[in-house]
Amino acid sequence: MTSIKEFLELQKELDDFILESTEIEIPKKTLLTDTLLALSVEVSELANATRSFKHWSRKGPMKREMILEEYIDIFHFFLSAGNQLGFKADEIEKMYYRKRQININRQHEDY
Repeated sequence: MTSIKEFLELQKELDDFILESTEIEIPKKTLLTDTLLALSVEVSELANATRSFKHWSRKGPMKREMILEEYIDIFHFFLSAGNQLGFKADEIEKMYYRKRQININRQHEDY
């Protein structure tokens, strides 16, 4: 099974390759802003693929493979943002478990 650390490394390799192959100089702040916007767009594309919010439409969701592809697009940009913000795998994992417990506690407290 691939770890968060490995996913972050793979994404860094892909991001570096893309930046090198486009030969465009992008300031770090602009790159992060663009990445966060792309992440937002991909979340919208996932919602559109599932059609879960389109109560007025009679069409069903796209095929599962297409929905999964949109989900993975989100994952790519999520990893890119984490790399750009300098997050390390161990701190992501630690914060995930901490925040998970907070969310569980909130449910018990009728948050």
